[in-house]
Amino acid sequence: MGVPTIKTGPMTVEEFYAFTDTRPDEEKWELIDGEPILNASPSRLHQRIIKNISFMLTAAEMRLDASWEVLPGLGVRVSNTSRPEPDVVIVPKGENSADPQGRDLSHVIVAFEILSPSTQNRDLRWKRAAYTSLPSLTHYVIVAQDRVEIVVFAREAGFAERRYRSIGESIELTPLGVSLPISEIYRNVAAG
Repeated sequence: MGVPTIKTGPMTVEEFYAFTDTRPDEEKWELIDGEPILNASPSRLHQRIIKNISFMLTAAEMRLDASWEVLPGLGVRVSNTSRPEPDVVIVPKGENSADPQGRDLSHVIVAFEILSPSTQNRDLRWKRAAYTSLPSLTHYVIVAQDRVEIVVFAREAGFAERRYRSIGESIELTPLGVSLPISEIYRNVAAG
């Protein structure tokens, strides 16, 4: 019996799929620079914010008969060794995924991340660089769940950071013709 070959390099997206196919469905994994990362279970506040954003965007999608669609929980293939999974994405309608089984996307227009204590560093640094490297991306939106604070990186502003801290403001996704009132993003969320 010979010695098996041990792969020591980073995991590829295809190897990541083979790995996650063996894991329970309720686990949320991301592939970051070839390393599989298990995310903590989201809080109720986290899920309410996702629901609020998804509801507003879905209503706008139908009202505008948009050429885009809103989807939660799909990964974004940013390289052969990185596949983060934003909380909510906006993609062109009929977007062909980079994965034949439809588990991830390659043409993302807007990515939303709801900050969690365990992911905030990665969301603010690594994911910002990863998402803004996508030619199709117009906005990367990061939403705090413990207070009213949203950070938006927009292509039209050179992906410079813009912070929103007032419940009376709105996030403008101008290329999509959508305005998201911050009061609605935080509806039924006791953020300070």
